[in-house]
Amino acid sequence: MIAPVSIRHQIFWNTTIVISIIIAIYSTFFCLTRGIYEVFPFLYFLPIILFVNFYPKRGVAFSLTISTIFLLLVYYFSNFNPALIAVSTAWFVIFVTIGFITSSFAEGFKEEERKYREIFENSQAGIFTFSLPTLRILEMNGKCAQMLGYSRFDLIDKELSRVFQDPGERDTFLSQIQKNTEISDSELLLHTREGQVRQFLVSASLSPGNRVICSALDITDRKLAERVIQKAREDLERKVRERSEELTRANDGLKAEILERKRFEATLQLANRKLNTLSSITGKDIFNQITAIATFVSRAEEMVKDPALLEHLRKIEQSTQIIQKQIRFARDYQDIGLHSPQWQNIDITIGTAIAGLDLRGIRVDKDAGNLEIYADLLLERVFFAIVDNTIRHGQKTTHIRFSAQETGEGLTIFCQDNGIGVSPGVKERIFKHNYQEITGYGLFLASEILGMTEISVVETGEPGLGARFEIRVPKGRYRFA
Repeated sequence: MIAPVSIRHQIFWNTTIVISIIIAIYSTFFCLTRGIYEVFPFLYFLPIILFVNFYPKRGVAFSLTISTIFLLLVYYFSNFNPALIAVSTAWFVIFVTIGFITSSFAEGFKEEERKYREIFENSQAGIFTFSLPTLRILEMNGKCAQMLGYSRFDLIDKELSRVFQDPGERDTFLSQIQKNTEISDSELLLHTREGQVRQFLVSASLSPGNRVICSALDITDRKLAERVIQKAREDLERKVRERSEELTRANDGLKAEILERKRFEATLQLANRKLNTLSSITGKDIFNQITAIATFVSRAEEMVKDPALLEHLRKIEQSTQIIQKQIRFARDYQDIGLHSPQWQNIDITIGTAIAGLDLRGIRVDKDAGNLEIYADLLLERVFFAIVDNTIRHGQKTTHIRFSAQETGEGLTIFCQDNGIGVSPGVKERIFKHNYQEITGYGLFLASEILGMTEISVVETGEPGLGARFEIRVPKGRYRFA
């Protein structure tokens, strides 16, 4: 859409150019017919300059055309006066030269004007200009008009007060421009066409001719977002304070509870130590008395010849042995979990465990390397029980091998021998406390010790090919030191 003001402006200057051409041609005719030769050439400067200013790309052609008309008129009305023809030819050259030069300059000016006009029109910031003396809006780009809800020509030549919401704010803005000639990032409230008040960030500078050039950015949404964020931040800070206070109170209560629990644990540990001491003393005394009974029964068997009485003495001896094993089991079982678990090297622990065993010629290989597992301090007894079980029940065992392998669930420690193996019906029962009471509770204790740190043990060997115990260690409970 072309602005009405621009159309009127173009019609006015086109009319002026036509009138200046008519005046120049008519004055040539008038002067030549009356013998006046000095004045009329100067009248051709006006149409050439006017035309070149508005149509620089066609300026050379126009100046050449009108200069040719001038020369033809002189030739025709001067009766081919040589002196007049020579002067007119010089004027012809002058006119063409002026047209060429002014056309070049005008084209450059027009190009600069187009460049700045494109910047003005295509800027993402709203731009408007106004006259400082009259406070009337002179120009406004489409972006600025869009932000205010107008078409780009609705506000041209209108009072500045039409868009300023607060007169006091407007007067302060104008006084700052007059004082500093340039201001930046001034927050102003402007009216839109719908009557809304929006917040703008305005920068302005005073140019020659008392024209003020302003750029404006609509920051209403940003300010609203800032207020929303600020309110959310304040709400969050308030909630954080409330939550912190709540957590502080809870923490104080938890500290008191922990302190009370520590006191209770200390009391419980003291009681456990006393009970363990009492149990150890009592168990030792009972074990000593049972040993004495077994000695006396053994001597009585040597002295008694009555078969019936000997049978009773053997049953007493057998019961005494069972009581001794139960006392040993109770002594070992009460030590499980007595101390905190620790990282223990597997190869070293196995070596210590089998050091006191009569291996009966069985070769033991350890291939766990630098593997360590996090287990109860009684871990040594686990390997002792497994190897002891192999010695007792393997019958033809000649080789025991310990190895380790990582799996998707963690790590498995293998203990495999070449004995007779374990029957399918007893693979799970061998880890129960009531299985084979006569031979002891070794594998049950082993399972209990490992279970303190969530480690399990199973038997997976094939009967006739040897036993294979798998100690399954979950992730986080093993490492390679």
